[in-house]
Amino acid sequence: MLIRKPAVLFPLLLFVAFALASNCVAAGPTGDTPVKIAILPFTMHTPGELNYLQSGIRDMLTSRLAWQGKVQVIDKTETEQVAKGAKDISLNDALRIGGSLKADYVLFGSITGMGQSVSIDAKMAPVSGKTEPVAFYAQTKSLDDVIPQINQFAQNINQKVFGKPGESTQTASSEAEMLATKNPEFLLPGAMVSGDKVSYLNPNFVEMTPEGSLRQAGLWRSQTIQGGVVGMDLGDVDGDGRNEIVTITRDKLTVYRKENQGLKTVATFETGKVDRFLWVCVADLYRDGKAYIFLTNLRKRNSSQGSADKATDNFGTGEDVSSYVLSVSGGKVQVVAEKIPYYLNTIHLGQRGRVLVGQQKAQKTEGAFKGEIYEMQLRGNSLSPTAAVNTPSGCNLFNFAKADLKNDHLEEYITLDDSHNLTIFSGAGDRIWKANTLFGATTNTFEAKVEDRRFNQVDIFAIHSPILITDLNKDGILEVVLNRNTTNFDKFLPDSMKVYERGEIVSLSWDQLGMVENWKTREIDGQVTSLRVGDIDGSGHNQLVLSVVHPKDLLKLWDSKSSIVSYDLNVGAAPAKPPQTPAQESTPK
Repeated sequence: MLIRKPAVLFPLLLFVAFALASNCVAAGPTGDTPVKIAILPFTMHTPGELNYLQSGIRDMLTSRLAWQGKVQVIDKTETEQVAKGAKDISLNDALRIGGSLKADYVLFGSITGMGQSVSIDAKMAPVSGKTEPVAFYAQTKSLDDVIPQINQFAQNINQKVFGKPGESTQTASSEAEMLATKNPEFLLPGAMVSGDKVSYLNPNFVEMTPEGSLRQAGLWRSQTIQGGVVGMDLGDVDGDGRNEIVTITRDKLTVYRKENQGLKTVATFETGKVDRFLWVCVADLYRDGKAYIFLTNLRKRNSSQGSADKATDNFGTGEDVSSYVLSVSGGKVQVVAEKIPYYLNTIHLGQRGRVLVGQQKAQKTEGAFKGEIYEMQLRGNSLSPTAAVNTPSGCNLFNFAKADLKNDHLEEYITLDDSHNLTIFSGAGDRIWKANTLFGATTNTFEAKVEDRRFNQVDIFAIHSPILITDLNKDGILEVVLNRNTTNFDKFLPDSMKVYERGEIVSLSWDQLGMVENWKTREIDGQVTSLRVGDIDGSGHNQLVLSVVHPKDLLKLWDSKSSIVSYDLNVGAAPAKPPQTPAQESTPK
């Protein structure tokens, strides 16, 4: 997957070409000595995640403006040494730096972030001072088309300022050169397989992936997030009518809003070092257009009971469930309720949609969870259990969903077992289908049953990535959308040592025999810890949104890096349903 670099400077660059054409065309190279240009560091008044533009812009301009024997761009390292320490470079500063470098021209300016847009002020100044510098200004809204825009800019400035021939005048010679250097075997008819396409890099290379497909429409990736994002959900948490993205790392909750091609921080929430954030979900409990944030948290406690020589003593440090209910107002996260002794999650429960549920932590000698799963209700600053949720044996609040997959008005249970196998149960609890592929596996774990610490007999519970129940193509047939892990070389290792560094999102639906695959994404490099469906850009169309932890050291999520990735869902008219035959209609349910 590629990171889209924001094209904040490129509408400006097109304007530069025309401005320079009318003011500086006489300065083109006419003798044997090349014209020297110093491209100074742009002054950045932007968020930290855009600072890479300062170096990236200069590198691209350098490679495209250099013309052997005609135009020389002074080495970036040499320029930085002379310009070292200069901030908010003025015209006098630029001329002084250009003079020290013995440059003929200096290009300098600033880039400023202003809400959802970026503005650029820049100048091209002749160091001699005989003519006025050319000043220009641009303000951008879109952050696409980086490479094509910089190529267009370089071509215009080379042609109109320095008189360099354009691509059209070089086409014939380029084709002749390609034929002259082509492998003789390829000049013979039939030497290449029918349908093969020659790579533009070298006629002896066969293009496997078209260059245009590397800039895929409908795919977006955020800037890098420090820390492993172990949980993510979507919802309008501040009541502004737009969905926010809520993420948690081990010790920080962050509320983001997607703006242009990046994420803007709306609010954050952190506690002391005794807390470890485990899971997050978002729900609009009162259906009033403003959602609450439900944060599952483990809090360390010190215990001196017993002795470390005993198998199950609470000696040393343990963890208790101490969860939060949070809201967002005025750009700040506020605590609505705290010290809630329940793991919290939202689960799809049939026609009711997503429902907030909770489950208590068991004693160390018992396992990860205690008792039944309960629906949870918020009353003032208290979150309390209400009715129990009926589930098959082995279900917990992180590993199942409920839906009418067969479209027969009877609901099935979709579950992930401890080995990450996808299993479908009937409403009566009978198993009706099972897949032996890893689904929803992550390294987001916590300590479950403890038998004997002396011999490392400690069970680890791993939280699955969510099971989505949706109908993305609007054909009336429900889809189960979840992450399928594509690495299983460590399948037989204990959970505390497993690493899931690649996966793919897959959609499954029920036919007469079982679950069949509708579609899948390309393989994703990293661990998918959460996936949701919602509109995160205010377009009125949903996206499939993922939190992905980069595959550095997935056993140390707190020391990893992450990104948010989204896929546009271009849903048109639903395909017509095939008519049922009498045999299909009489198929046993």
